[in-house]
Amino acid sequence: MRTNGDDSMMTIDALASASGMTVRTLRSHASRGLLPPPVMRGRVGYYGATHLARLTFIKEMQSAGFSLSSIEQILAGVPDDAGDAMLHVIRGLLAPWDAEPTTTFTAEQLLAMFGELASIDAMMSFGDLVGADFDADGNVTVTAPGLLTAAAEAVRAGLPPEGVADAGLVVVTAAGEVAQCFVRLFRDTVWRRFMDAGLPEAEWSRITGIHARLQPLAVQAFLSAFQKAMTLEVSAALSEELGHGAQDALQRLLGWNPATG
Repeated sequence: MRTNGDDSMMTIDALASASGMTVRTLRSHASRGLLPPPVMRGRVGYYGATHLARLTFIKEMQSAGFSLSSIEQILAGVPDDAGDAMLHVIRGLLAPWDAEPTTTFTAEQLLAMFGELASIDAMMSFGDLVGADFDADGNVTVTAPGLLTAAAEAVRAGLPPEGVADAGLVVVTAAGEVAQCFVRLFRDTVWRRFMDAGLPEAEWSRITGIHARLQPLAVQAFLSAFQKAMTLEVSAALSEELGHGAQDALQRLLGWNPATG
């Protein structure tokens, strides 16, 4: 049902129909602060295009793997009257950084991934690291399935679960620091100037374009630095180990005498 004299305004039932959500979901979003209050006319609340735009944004974000808590945090700083254009900019800024979709692994899948070590006790080593939620049947829902898969491959390669978890924590911490560095750089320079200029619409495409390039640049820089660091660490460790008797063992095995060459 539309309001008389204003085809852009809708009752909550009409908004639910237009957004493809249920009235119950809309009320839940409103209670969380995800949906701004309606315009009250008498005892009836009416919603407009900005409400519909926000609901579309929420659906897109959920489909991309963002939780309602994350979406709530993002929208907390967005004006209630933000329409499609502004929400499109925000979505564009977040698009390159879409979270992995939350994934549930069955007990059988965990066994296939980890082999004999696929027990709840072993998996608990990775729980906090991958955002794991275990159920009574041994299934686990994780927010970082790629990290869990990498951990499983490391364990199958022969590394102890506890050590892999410790290494994973180092990786996650380092990645967080790199992400903070690049985001801070963007916010303190490009975004700050954009805000100071009043968020001119003509600049939106350029801003989202710069931000979209941050991910490949950050990944390239992180990977290049890691490869160099790994080469140096392996070289140093190999040199140290060879200096602790491995060289003598190799000489004896090969029948090589350094005195005669």
